[in-house]
Amino acid sequence: MAKEYGDTSIKTLDPVTHIRLRPGMYVGEPGTGAMYHDCIYILMKEVIDNAIDEFGQGFGKRIDVNVNYDTGEVSVRDYGRGIPLGKVVDCVSQMNTGGKYDNENYQFSAGMNGVGTKAVNALSEFFEVRSFREGEFSEAYFEEGRLKSKKRGKLKTNEHSGTYIRYKPDLKVLKRFKVREEHVLRRMKMYCYVNAGLTIVLNGQETSSRTRRSSRSSTSRST
Repeated sequence: MAKEYGDTSIKTLDPVTHIRLRPGMYVGEPGTGAMYHDCIYILMKEVIDNAIDEFGQGFGKRIDVNVNYDTGEVSVRDYGRGIPLGKVVDCVSQMNTGGKYDNENYQFSAGMNGVGTKAVNALSEFFEVRSFREGEFSEAYFEEGRLKSKKRGKLKTNEHSGTYIRYKPDLKVLKRFKVREEHVLRRMKMYCYVNAGLTIVLNGQETSSRTRRSSRSSTSRST
C-alpha cells in the first residue's frame, strides 16, 4: 500500500545534496571509467576547461595536470590570473556563481553556467582550491562539498599567479571506477590540438601542439 502523498512528501534539497543524489544531471552518468564520456573524465574536464579559458584570454601558456590512475585523484595548476581572492570559496561552491556570464572578462569560454567546479566539489571526497595573485593567496578545503577550512594571506615565496585545484572523486557517490590512461591522454592531446601554443604537462610528460607537429613531421620524413 502506497504511503499517503501529502505536504511532508515534498522535499527541497540544497545544491550539494542534489548534485550528489543526481550526478547525471550535472556531469553525466558515473560509469566505470571504460567510456571516454564517463563522469570521472567530465569532472577532470570541468576543472581543466577553466584553465583553458584563462589561456584563451592570453594568460598562462602551461597547465600542469597530475592524475593518480589508481585512486582517481587529480590536481590541476594553471598560470592564469587566479580566481579573485575574495571569491575563491563562492566560485567553487555557490551554484550559478562565476565571471563568465558576460563578455567583460572572457570573450570565449568553455564553461558559462557557473556549475562545473561546484559539481566537481560536491562529488569529491575532498576538494582543495588555492588561488595565487600578486603575492597573495586564498585557499579553501572541502569534504563532500562542505567547506571545512579557508585561509588567506601573503605568499612567502615567489609563486606565479594562477589557480591550483586538487580533488578525489567520492566512491560513495560514483561507486566503482577505473581511470584509464588512454582516455586522459586523448583529452590532453585534443586540448593542445585545438589550442595552438598551449602546453599541458601530464604526470611530468609534456604535450603541446608544437610537439605534435614535430612528431608528424618526423614520421613524414622517415617514410
